[in-house]
Amino acid sequence: MSFKLLGVGSPLVDYSLAVPEKFIDTHVPGGKGGTRNISAAQKDEFIAALNDRQIIRTPGGSAANTIRAFSRLGGSGTHFGKIGRDDDGDFFRQALLQTGSDVSLLPVSETIATGFCLSLITPDAERTMLSNLGASLDVRKSDLADINFNSFSWLLLEGYLICEPWIDDLLEYARNAGCKIAVDLNNFELVKRELKRFRKITDSGIDLLFANLQEASALFPDTPEQMLPEKLKQFPMRSVLKLGQHGSMIIDPDKIYRIDAVKNLDIRDTTGAGDFYAAGFFYGLSKDLPPEICGRLGAICAAEVIRITGTMCRDEDFEKLYNIINNEV
Repeated sequence: MSFKLLGVGSPLVDYSLAVPEKFIDTHVPGGKGGTRNISAAQKDEFIAALNDRQIIRTPGGSAANTIRAFSRLGGSGTHFGKIGRDDDGDFFRQALLQTGSDVSLLPVSETIATGFCLSLITPDAERTMLSNLGASLDVRKSDLADINFNSFSWLLLEGYLICEPWIDDLLEYARNAGCKIAVDLNNFELVKRELKRFRKITDSGIDLLFANLQEASALFPDTPEQMLPEKLKQFPMRSVLKLGQHGSMIIDPDKIYRIDAVKNLDIRDTTGAGDFYAAGFFYGLSKDLPPEICGRLGAICAAEVIRITGTMCRDEDFEKLYNIINNEV
């Protein structure tokens, strides 16, 4: 069977805006950083308060970002998630199509709008994400009947959906079909809030875990930060621990691979860095490359997406990424 990747996550449309620190202090409860939920009406209020600052609209959602990048690199990627019958839903579907991704598993909600993420980017390139998962929360167990799990090599589940009632069925169907399972923790605040649920999933026999340092610390709150690699090494799964400017680690039960970060970057926006890392990593897996090379490809993909504002969607940016990665391969 050829290598095929199924991403399961929230189809979102990202609205990226550059804002001064003062705007965050004045308008965003809880201050800078992290992710919190807002309504569609609140999103409109935030945008109105920005006095016509330039807004960059791009397709988003963690798993969807990975699928778009993986497909554009030359992989076979499919995204599963529910969109609304609206302009944002059409925009999201078209963006996937433009990267060569399969859009046959995008059911449409007749009652709920497509989800969004308003990403407020301060001059230090940090992002504060205000989101609403919208139609993605309208998925039902019956929607899973359209997925032929036997045709996929890997399933990538984004952590934002891990508490949805149909997720246990999704994972069971995937396991029974011999499809390997990867989970991206995505958000340390959510991991803290739903720790038992995340531990249940990570202890259930998944094959690959993606986490940054904050997320891994939230998953193992009693483990000192410097001991997290050894903690992850105790699990049978492979773990990818992302360390920002300090690179990353690929952690197997018998070995740890250390991956350097790409140096001398002009960082504009960190949105999508982890998602694009996963895309590069999976592309390496699809070519049967060793773990350290998969990690190197992930680091390169992450470095390219943080050079631009918003998640990558322009043909010229993807073409550049394709050439860099395939020259490495």
